[in-house]
Amino acid sequence: MQCTLEVITPVHIGNGTTYGPQEFYTGKAKSGDKLVPIFGRVDVSKLYSELDDDARDELVDHISTQDFQLDSMKKFKKAARRAVRYRGFLKTESSNIKDVHEHIKTSDEIYIPGSSIKGSIRTALLYKNLRDSDLERISEEVSRGHRGDPNKIINSFFSSDPRDTAKKSIMRFLEVTDTNTSKAPALHMVRVLTVSGGSYSYKKFPLYLEFIPRKKLEFEMNFTYNDVYDRIGLRNKRELVDPETIRESLYTFSRDYIEHELDFASRYGVDFLERIYRKLEKRNSPENPLMRIGQGSGFLATTIGLRFKEDDYRTYESIRKVSRGRSYPYEFPKTRKLIDGRIPPGWVKVIFNG
Repeated sequence: MQCTLEVITPVHIGNGTTYGPQEFYTGKAKSGDKLVPIFGRVDVSKLYSELDDDARDELVDHISTQDFQLDSMKKFKKAARRAVRYRGFLKTESSNIKDVHEHIKTSDEIYIPGSSIKGSIRTALLYKNLRDSDLERISEEVSRGHRGDPNKIINSFFSSDPRDTAKKSIMRFLEVTDTNTSKAPALHMVRVLTVSGGSYSYKKFPLYLEFIPRKKLEFEMNFTYNDVYDRIGLRNKRELVDPETIRESLYTFSRDYIEHELDFASRYGVDFLERIYRKLEKRNSPENPLMRIGQGSGFLATTIGLRFKEDDYRTYESIRKVSRGRSYPYEFPKTRKLIDGRIPPGWVKVIFNG
């Protein structure tokens, strides 16, 4: 099935790499009839090879200095442009960028991995389709502390055999491809909003990340189950990987998650966040549901914690302590990573084209 992933708020999925001002330059480039700020990620080895002997020695001296910025040395700029790996849009005015978290790429082009999409689908399926009896069993396991493992129950939900939750899982038969690639990431500043009492503030140090900007990406969702696999006992679970079940689960999970974030924004007086989530609420539909993915998604968007938060707060407290190892006397999670301190990243619309 051909599907479209429409990026509504910028998405970041990291590859575990960071780079500093020694490896990028900033400038402006023409976009249509106007100049826009850009950055260029440089291949330092290629930059070195572009320089003469004296300039090479100077580059080596500078680049080993922690505070060196490629932007500060005009003599390297022309060579840096020839040594560029990729260019992107510079969406922050900060001149004090220390580390940039790189988005996952292939051949220096950004994309969203199928594994990340599938992981978000799995969470939504669990949220919508776990039975009350499953939730009770998870509560019992959590209450046992280290003697119980709620993940075993969660994994066995998709499997016909709790002793073999990998080979006999229905999720084996849902294949999700990577999206197509895009060339130009956007470099944004991310600020961490935190709440205390009845108000909010920001943590002191911002983050800088590459994002996929607003655009439409294509991917495929394939359902490979057939009657041959009935022999391993998965017949009564095959509807979990049905497109309609996935669509309904994504819609329900996003609807409830957005409602929770609206309540959070209202409780702490974060008016701008409430306005954004009102817009997202309108864009979420049963036909083309929203989904949250990547950096900034947080505990509630990547676990089934939301199922417990309202109905079984004691179990919710235990789950989040097991998952995060921290305890707060009030709101959890108490932080939100926001682009420019205002926009929640990672919201996409899933369009089923088949």
